[in-house]
Amino acid sequence: MLMYIYAVTGIPLFKEQTQYDAENLTYGKSFDGISNSFSTIFILLTVDHWYSLLEEGWKVPGLNKVACGAFVISWIILGAFIFRNLFVGFMDSRDVTQLPEIEQVFWPGDTLFRYCELMKELQHNLK
Repeated sequence: MLMYIYAVTGIPLFKEQTQYDAENLTYGKSFDGISNSFSTIFILLTVDHWYSLLEEGWKVPGLNKVACGAFVISWIILGAFIFRNLFVGFMDSRDVTQLPEIEQVFWPGDTLFRYCELMKELQHNLK
């Protein structure tokens, strides 16, 4: 739901960037429609190319730089740091009692000392 709100809000916010004709804009059509807006919001969710998107927006005359910066930064804070961690926590909250038991190998505490003693004996035998 939050992703949809940000995707719809980004369309009019970045309208000047989508209508600006410049060949050097990589992310010029990133908020052109709802599908492009969703993909851009997902890319920002992964915190990928967020600064490049802002830099290109700052090059476009008539674009509200403060609002666009606040939009991207707030989505990174809400989406990437909070929403993504909640999603991962939800996916990882499976019932551990239903997982199969894994045999654990316990090494004796004196294994390293025994190894050192065997190495000393081997060195003594080689002399």
